[in-house]
Amino acid sequence: MNNIVNLIKLSFNNFLSIKKSVVLIVLCFSVAAITNPTFAVMLIGMITYVIAYQTMAYEDSYGINYLISYLPVTKKEYVLSRYLFNLLMMIFGCSFYSLLYLISKKLNIMENLTLDYKTILYTGIFISILLISVCIPLLLKFGIIKGRTMMTVVFMAIIIIPSFTFVRASNGKVISLAEKLTYVNEDLLLILLSLASLIISYFISCKIYNKKELLN
Repeated sequence: MNNIVNLIKLSFNNFLSIKKSVVLIVLCFSVAAITNPTFAVMLIGMITYVIAYQTMAYEDSYGINYLISYLPVTKKEYVLSRYLFNLLMMIFGCSFYSLLYLISKKLNIMENLTLDYKTILYTGIFISILLISVCIPLLLKFGIIKGRTMMTVVFMAIIIIPSFTFVRASNGKVISLAEKLTYVNEDLLLILLSLASLIISYFISCKIYNKKELLN
């Protein structure tokens, strides 16, 4: 467990090296999210992507695999630390959005948003988990250089397309994913889908990384 905690700390320290560009992107999206429901839905996933993925990409570009090969850690510990770091960044994204929502509500800025807080939060979490589940195995398999194009496509497919699909105007009303699932327990459904995608993704990532030659 200590090894996993130390690996997460290592990623956080690496994040500090790229924090300026990340902060700029998050601030720009935050301004857009205040009044636009589409950007509001994208915000949590965007925060998870730009912090977690960009940190992993930074580590990969500087040869994290070589470092792992010499550290007294197992490959499974490294893979698990990737998922935990990403999930921590997702929690940060949820906290950031919640704080932004509360401040904006007190200032009466978010009055034009047609989606409620719960819908945006749950959809943002689901999108973030899909991103984590797809991005980690892809990055472990192909690395940042070979996988850059694929990651861009994944990002657009998981964040942008669902956001415009779940939040669309129809006769002056906004139809959300949660509203379409009125007659089922959408909370339980999203939890089960999220857990399933994370578990499947984790085992795929472990299999990929176990076969990887770290010193090549």
